[in-house]
Amino acid sequence: VVVFFLVRKSGQADAGALLSQPARARARGRLRKTLKGHLDAFRMIRSSEEKRHEPSTYERLVHKNVSEYHYMKIQLEFQEEGVHLNAPHFKQLIICALRDLHGEVGAALPFDVLKFDEKNLSAILRISNCGLVKLWTALTLLGSYQNQKCAFRVVQTSPFLLALAGNSRELALD
Repeated sequence: VVVFFLVRKSGQADAGALLSQPARARARGRLRKTLKGHLDAFRMIRSSEEKRHEPSTYERLVHKNVSEYHYMKIQLEFQEEGVHLNAPHFKQLIICALRDLHGEVGAALPFDVLKFDEKNLSAILRISNCGLVKLWTALTLLGSYQNQKCAFRVVQTSPFLLALAGNSRELALD
């Protein structure tokens, strides 16, 4: 918005030479208000344009897992029914799966069976973060135990043991 007005040599705006003194004062007041409104609008437009041209800055936040271990809830399923395993045999089966896929280095991977249910053949394992992928792949690719087809199902995994305590999908409300 461009506003032109005449300026006398004395530096005052000419509000009209034909107007009386009070009318000229009112005209000057209206002119000042108009100019002030235009100036405010111009400043607002200019500041918004400056903000648009400023480059956007983004900050990348990475939260690393502070937990040393991961916990896995797994279940062993056989094609045929009637296979029973106890906790030591279950752990040995997992070690054999690690050895088959990753060799002796995989078999030496430290993990713990925290809880084992013989009836359902399910367990909660604790594994260090660096060995999680190796254990998971070994369990996924295991196909048989004593010439019987089987498969491990990874039910849940979490860096927090408490997260495996309950499953909201199996929650029964009364």
